[in-house]
Amino acid sequence: MRMPIERISSGIVELDRCLQNGFPSGYVINVRGEPGAGKTLFVTQVATKNAERGLKTVYVSFLEDREKFIAAASTLLPQVRKHVESDIISYVELSSVTQAGVSPLMELVLERVDSVEPSILVFDSYSAVVQALGSEAEGRALLNNLFSRIFSKRKVTTLIITEGDQNDFVSYVADGIIRMSRKSEPTSYRILEILKMRSVPLDESKFLFVFEKGRGLRVFRPFNATLSKKLKPRSAIQEKKKGYYSTGSRSLDAVIGGYQKGSLVLWEMGRDVPQLAFYSVVLLAAANFLVQERGVLIIPSLEFTRESLTPFVYPNKELFERNTRLFMDNVPQDSELFVQLTGDMERDLEKWNEVYEGFKKRGVPVLKVVSLDTLEHIYGKEKSVNLVRRAYLKTSHYKDVTLLLAKPGLEITEEVRYMAHTRLSLRFVDGYLLFKGLSPYTTDYLYEPRFSKGYPEVRLFEIN
Repeated sequence: MRMPIERISSGIVELDRCLQNGFPSGYVINVRGEPGAGKTLFVTQVATKNAERGLKTVYVSFLEDREKFIAAASTLLPQVRKHVESDIISYVELSSVTQAGVSPLMELVLERVDSVEPSILVFDSYSAVVQALGSEAEGRALLNNLFSRIFSKRKVTTLIITEGDQNDFVSYVADGIIRMSRKSEPTSYRILEILKMRSVPLDESKFLFVFEKGRGLRVFRPFNATLSKKLKPRSAIQEKKKGYYSTGSRSLDAVIGGYQKGSLVLWEMGRDVPQLAFYSVVLLAAANFLVQERGVLIIPSLEFTRESLTPFVYPNKELFERNTRLFMDNVPQDSELFVQLTGDMERDLEKWNEVYEGFKKRGVPVLKVVSLDTLEHIYGKEKSVNLVRRAYLKTSHYKDVTLLLAKPGLEITEEVRYMAHTRLSLRFVDGYLLFKGLSPYTTDYLYEPRFSKGYPEVRLFEIN
């Protein structure tokens, strides 16, 4: 006899965490959304992931035959074929018999449920049933019969797909409602929302999701990263592409190829990008340079003081102080680590080049990071542009790399865009960080910084 299952996995790790380990067993879940939103893939993923736990599904389709279903799902969920062919996912194709009316449909579904004894029942879709039967009343009659003969007597978790955003009858009978949609402005991305989940407290209800080959749907919580209290050195990421430095992220390297040697790289930050995300691009590259005993020169953003920089300091203090120089206008005097910016452009540039040449005498590559808000504040637009142009000549000569960080609203940004070899953008939209290459062009990616291991990591996920 089949033992009762208290929770049915959604097939998605982050969603299960939100739902306290999955859907309550026996719930009726309405999965709704416009055509192409990902509804069928979602319920297929529920069936597939639970098949790996040994739980059976009866999948009733009113839309496509078995082979078309397998072919469509296998690109993203390759294990579907195995589970359907072994009948762990028992596929019932009813598109050709819906014209017969409610009673024959009921008997076919009940017969399969009795023989399989599933933990999960899928109806794909209620909207197709209503259309085939010819009326909403016939569709309701079918669901009412299922409720009286299956839902109320067996602890079978049922997923009912509906097209569009509203169906009052299904909404009324469902214990849970999940809506899948695509947001188009200012960036197109997919959203999964839990509109209702009876008796399940939710700390999050809205998630960005992407399709991943071999994995299916992957959902993400809004950005909420914090620095680890125990910073750790990271292992070096070696350059795989000739003529390029690693960005410090294998994922980012795979998308843009790394930072070209001798180049000027402009990072354009959108409004409200959190400080930790803003500086994650610096932390990545700097950590990878430092672990290889390379030089790092940084002009931090205006909001930083000596004290507020402390949490960002590389864990190996001796290595950090040996290989890093921080140029700031709010330090009392020069030290081995800190260099005072005086406001005199010629004097400050001379000092910058002196420190830079000191690293070059050691024969090491140097990463230079310049926060443009600090330059514009100290020197104004015209002098700042001149300073960047002159400092870049040495970057090009020595085949190093300079990262320029631009906050919104700076006058200098428009000028340096024409100087930059690479332009990258990072925006904060609805709680998510979105990355895009402007030159060279890339599609949009979810940008996910992580610091849980004690050092910075970033993974990119293509938004599709």
